[in-house]
Amino acid sequence: MYAILDKHGLAYELHWSLSGHPFLTEPGKLTAGITAAISEITGQTAVLSTTGGTSDGRFIKRIARELVEFGPVNASIHKLNECVEVDAIEPLSRIYCRTLKYLLG
Repeated sequence: MYAILDKHGLAYELHWSLSGHPFLTEPGKLTAGITAAISEITGQTAVLSTTGGTSDGRFIKRIARELVEFGPVNASIHKLNECVEVDAIEPLSRIYCRTLKYLLG
């Protein structure tokens, strides 16, 4: 960033802070457990991806060996009056329980 500004001879002052560290979770026991649970409960194949947008995982990655974010899809995520369809809650809870069985079993 500095090199670009310096290249153009600009006078500038930068102030920034790091609010969360980037992270990447390599496939492991947690990713295997949750992808297996998703497949078992929904019949769908999970895709490990970083395209979900801003992640709260950046705040806890330093204390977590593995980290995944998983939850219901909804159009109101992170908006006023955020909500989820009631029908999504039961399969979601089954996926969480099955994931814990894989991890603790």
